[in-house]
Amino acid sequence: MKLTSSSPRNFETEKLDLLVFGVHEAKDARQLMKGQIQSKALAEGFKGKPGEVFFTHTFLDKGPKAIALIGLGDRTKVSQEHYRKVAAMACKIANTKQAARVGIFFDTDNWVKSASEGAVLSAYRFDKYLSEKDERHLSEVVFFTDDKQAKELLRQGEVIAEAVCLARDLINEGPSVMNPVAMAKVAMAEGKAHGLDVKVFDEKMLEKENFGLLLAVGRGSSDFAAPRVVRLAYRPAKKAKKHIALIGKGVTFDSGGLDIKPSDGMLHMKTDMSGAASVLAAIRAIAQLKPNVAVTAYMACVENGVDSKSYHPGDIITSRKGLSVEINNTDAEGRLVLADTMNYAQEKDKPDVVIDIATLTGACVVALGPNMAGLFSNDDALSSRIMECSQNTGESFWRMPMPDELFDQLKTPIADMKNTGERYGGAITAALFLQKFIEPKVVWAHLDIAGPARNDKDQPYISVGGSGFGVRTLIELVQNWA
Repeated sequence: MKLTSSSPRNFETEKLDLLVFGVHEAKDARQLMKGQIQSKALAEGFKGKPGEVFFTHTFLDKGPKAIALIGLGDRTKVSQEHYRKVAAMACKIANTKQAARVGIFFDTDNWVKSASEGAVLSAYRFDKYLSEKDERHLSEVVFFTDDKQAKELLRQGEVIAEAVCLARDLINEGPSVMNPVAMAKVAMAEGKAHGLDVKVFDEKMLEKENFGLLLAVGRGSSDFAAPRVVRLAYRPAKKAKKHIALIGKGVTFDSGGLDIKPSDGMLHMKTDMSGAASVLAAIRAIAQLKPNVAVTAYMACVENGVDSKSYHPGDIITSRKGLSVEINNTDAEGRLVLADTMNYAQEKDKPDVVIDIATLTGACVVALGPNMAGLFSNDDALSSRIMECSQNTGESFWRMPMPDELFDQLKTPIADMKNTGERYGGAITAALFLQKFIEPKVVWAHLDIAGPARNDKDQPYISVGGSGFGVRTLIELVQNWA
């Protein structure tokens, strides 16, 4: 699908199959719009409420063959997310109506980048295994705008959306195909294509570097799914203003280990590597957008399988940092995988900021629901930055507390800590566990995306399956820091 821009003065004469207007809601519907098409829309009760749609054919010899009005809601409350959703809806209408060339117009400024993201993301489908694929009609989207930066904004939006699509592809692939070894191969290929420095840690190197916790989780993996940690580094041409480390949980399949999950709980566990997919996608886009910030991404990839070699409840394992961990639940593996990787990143790369992203706890889904991620941090300024970025990207986060007293749940007389606490406050105790592997002066945030990493209901620009949640917020964070 091609994205182009044109002057708003051209939309009445442009040869389009469909022209879409984003329309704001007005208190007095008579003041909402003028003209024949608009009068017909009003007569049918169209008010411009968010997501409301009016469609009609024009039956004109010149100009657009059909027009659609999509509601934006109250003008004072419109955000970038509204533009993203309207553009996505426009593209879906175009495909339904077999329109090849669609134009989009908003009577406001600063919408091109978000709208282009929505347009590209709306077209995503994971259909490689379908013998009969949905027919695609839409081939070009024209954005009518006077923005002098439109071409560059369209490029940025497309780069970001394509990165999200990469993450979705990795998440949606079957776990026997997209195992740790395969994840590393994809990362190598993406790194090479986009000028990133890439290093892959195999089992021997992980053993040499004392990734004790991560290797314990990976002991029960299939023979073809051995653990891998991938380091990808982006460095700007000029001296970087900041160095950020992104660390993603990449459990390519989580059976629960010997504390095996019930079948229902295991069904979607191929998505447990969403964090690693997100950091790979984010750094790929960052390499293309070239902000003046150094970024190092780590993909901590293992399979948590069941085997005679699997680690056990009751095992005491020494982490790379030297802290010992009593295992009281082998299904709390993500924090173990992250802990060693976070320690290595801080020791070797000396980043100013560490951000880990993981489908870490079901408790976070219980607390915040399926569409919102938990944000845990030791720094108010970083938390504020992430929250501001998420408002622009439409990815919902909520900052969670980290009371020190809850760490008592992780205390044990035979090791430095246990890997899980009690049922209540499980997302918090997981974050407190991770914090023990953050050095005192390092600014850190933990993003628990267990809920929104997977989408079970088709939305304007998020299809069913892996969502690629967090990619756009991480990119926005790095870009804004520059």
